[in-house]
Amino acid sequence: MNRKERRRQQKQLGKSEVRGDPLQLLRSALSLYQTGQLAAALKKCQDVLTVDPDNPDVLSLMGSIYLNTGEVGKSVQCLRGVLKSKPEDPQSHYNLGTALASHGDFENAIASQNRALELKPDYPDALYNLANAFRQTGEREAAASNYRRALDLAPGYPGAATNLASVLLEMSRPKDALAASKEALRFFPGDRDALSFCAIAASESGDPETASWILSMDHLVRPRDFNAPQGFTNLADFNKALVAHVLAHPTLTHEPHNMATRDGQQTENLAIDPKGPIQQLEDMIVDAYDDYLSVIKELNGHPYVPLIPELRKIDIWGTVLGRQGHQAAHMHRNAWVSGVYYAQLPDIMHGENEDRAGWIEFGRPPDEFPCSVEHDVRLFEPREGRMFMFPSYEYHRTIPFESAEQRISIAFDLLA
Repeated sequence: MNRKERRRQQKQLGKSEVRGDPLQLLRSALSLYQTGQLAAALKKCQDVLTVDPDNPDVLSLMGSIYLNTGEVGKSVQCLRGVLKSKPEDPQSHYNLGTALASHGDFENAIASQNRALELKPDYPDALYNLANAFRQTGEREAAASNYRRALDLAPGYPGAATNLASVLLEMSRPKDALAASKEALRFFPGDRDALSFCAIAASESGDPETASWILSMDHLVRPRDFNAPQGFTNLADFNKALVAHVLAHPTLTHEPHNMATRDGQQTENLAIDPKGPIQQLEDMIVDAYDDYLSVIKELNGHPYVPLIPELRKIDIWGTVLGRQGHQAAHMHRNAWVSGVYYAQLPDIMHGENEDRAGWIEFGRPPDEFPCSVEHDVRLFEPREGRMFMFPSYEYHRTIPFESAEQRISIAFDLLA
């Protein structure tokens, strides 16, 4: 058999596989999707569509794949195709609503989730996503109502109680937010959102003692000053190497979307090769964390400290702030312990600094939560070579400063 004949035979065998067993191809595509092999899964789906272009199961899987790859428009198109074959299927309406919300089309997302609920009233997933969509359109009462309905159907539904607490804080209903936060903590002790919202709601409800105990800023926010790490003759040289690494990093971006940096730049993860001096900084973080853990364990009875698991991963990113640059109030919900190291500070932050420009502040709620009371806050002075560690649920921000010089810090998250 010559090469041309073999190629013709292989092509014919491929066609035969598609014609003969599309169900097997779909199962194979699903297996690939579940193991994260999205491109291969998509190819299997497309093979099935060559012989069965309206297969709703294949279109549904393709909708999920496209949603995972960020091709949301294609996801919506596939999921609309599913409904041509399954117009009365609640999950198909739910899936379409989820994709529409990811596409920013919240009005139609709401319509799709409502249709799913008409077909299946006891559908907590649809209630949760409906609440999220209402929140995006500013309809907070409707959002709160649907989070509550989801929790009534499925107590402990992941994210519902914390999202409910958050929207209630936005609505200036701190007592209800406090109850929702405590509800979340019953099911998910150590949840960073729930702890943050619980502290804010307690203060706003006239219980600053509970907030103070949760935050315990005098004990849980810890500074440490470093000398030069191995490989550097002095600390100044190490800091200069860090500064050069951050400023030259190809991911350094002005005010990246959905980040807390204002009037400044931020990198993506620096814990990826080539690391340069970040390797030494990682070693310093690990060493500091061991000491940090031994100290905070002395805070007897605190609800968070005993729950911290073994932390195996470090995410690190650099922040470069210029004139009036600052970090808006935020916390790090995906980590357990977070921190920051200071590599370069403007001269105005050295010596007397009555305005505490450029300092880091803990305890102040973010702007989206209207506050009726003064919250207890702590301000800490940054210094070159100084690192702070703190629980990731602690809201923190930095104070804007006036200087042509740059304030360069390197933040990090420790994750399980």
